[in-house]
Amino acid sequence: MLSKKIFILSLLGLSLSATEIEISNAYIKQTPPNSKNTAIFLTLTNKGTKEIALINAQSDLSDKIELHTHIHKDKKMSMIQIPKITIEPNSTTELKPGSYHIMLFDLKNPINADTKANLTLYFDNNTSLKVEQIPSKKL
Repeated sequence: MLSKKIFILSLLGLSLSATEIEISNAYIKQTPPNSKNTAIFLTLTNKGTKEIALINAQSDLSDKIELHTHIHKDKKMSMIQIPKITIEPNSTTELKPGSYHIMLFDLKNPINADTKANLTLYFDNNTSLKVEQIPSKKL
């Protein structure tokens, strides 16, 4: 009986936490021939009252994924890996070209107009969200 209660509470906790984050406008950047890297962009909305951070991601397109942003240094824009992307309470954080993004390395296949991505996002509040059939876009 106790394990059944813990299971139900776990489901409720995950369900309540997961609904705090809303994902919209997700797409993956199409790649030129022979390119082994690409990025996923999307919008994260935190409908909760506490800060939540995206800390990791997994995709069926690549085994190596990192969270990235761009910085300006010595009059150049450089891409760097970061440990997390914070979404403030009741606000939106946009992952877009030239800013925050999810970088995919050593792609299993080229990303073309027919490619659809599946993505799991992991957050620092011990929740995860799956986004399926993310379309690709030519940028």
